[in-house]
Amino acid sequence: MDDSGWDEDDHDFDASGEGFSLDDLGAAYARAAAKHDPEAFAEPPQPEPVDEGGGDDSVVDQDVPEDDAVHPEGIIEAALFVGHPENNAFTAQRLASLMRDVTEDEVIEMIDSLNASYKEYRQAFRIIESEGAYRMSIAPAVESVRQSFLGKVRETRLSQAAIEVLALVAYQPGITSQKVQDQRGKESGSLLNQLVRRRLLEMKRLTPEDGGKKVPHYYPTERFLTLFGLQALDDLPMVDEGPAGL
Repeated sequence: MDDSGWDEDDHDFDASGEGFSLDDLGAAYARAAAKHDPEAFAEPPQPEPVDEGGGDDSVVDQDVPEDDAVHPEGIIEAALFVGHPENNAFTAQRLASLMRDVTEDEVIEMIDSLNASYKEYRQAFRIIESEGAYRMSIAPAVESVRQSFLGKVRETRLSQAAIEVLALVAYQPGITSQKVQDQRGKESGSLLNQLVRRRLLEMKRLTPEDGGKKVPHYYPTERFLTLFGLQALDDLPMVDEGPAGL
């Protein structure tokens, strides 16, 4: 197994697999945290990835009778439900281009609002972000429905490197990729992307307190909590970050 974190990319992941538990997650974080002084973890601004989405497609016509008008949230849901003609995920820029006078930031806010509504009303849908693009998926709680139609997907075990990255994010939600890299002492972008793609982590672009371009921050997902049987991140096992706890 290499440092990519997966035996085979087309397999799914089950945290209950042999040799990987909450204790392993906590131990991985303790090892990583003990390597460096947390106060030395600088977070230099990172350039925001250039979004090449978009195109010259015409804007969705919203000049329809009021009773039949589709709100921007509905257009976003429809686009994600139908899917990209080339089976690509939709960027915020591409979704914004489908509507008049709607910005990328407003699209992101609407997606956050839709996800909050799905959770509040216990709906089966979720809008998932991966590497700056969005797709429609199902909630972790109803994953068994997918398995009942498609059969149980073979399990994939995480590499030790992937467990370490997952632990750093779980115990430090909102951590940046630069901070993960500083704490591990090695490049971690590909592992973060893999964990986002597997829906164990999610990435949010946030504006630094002193302004400037938005920087990607990483958080454990609802699916992460479901797989580990956690109600909240506060239920993670306590970890002694000092050398005495290793």
